[in-house]
Amino acid sequence: MSILKFKSKAAADIVMLRPNAEALLKIIGMEAGDRGVIEASDTPRAIAQLVAAINHERMGNEGKPEIDVTDLSPEERRALANHVSLEQRSYPLLKMLEAAHKKNVDVHWGF
Repeated sequence: MSILKFKSKAAADIVMLRPNAEALLKIIGMEAGDRGVIEASDTPRAIAQLVAAINHERMGNEGKPEIDVTDLSPEERRALANHVSLEQRSYPLLKMLEAAHKKNVDVHWGF
């Protein structure tokens, strides 16, 4: 499985597995080519789209009953224990976008 690296003058580099990075880029409306850029002027829109997706996932989970793990197979228990929410997965990129917006710099990927 390959990786994708995000870079910005505003924050430390972020390395993600390519499928996870591609999913986040899709949320913010970017095509995940080998290389790309989120321009400083686009960071507010990217931030808003990520936050909206996070809130949508939160609202979808609200009011759901707790899962009784005794009814799950060992594989299902492992999958449930290892689940990473969109909020957790997107946090580093969201913070990078916020820092890039504050410093008016771009975010690049694909190095």
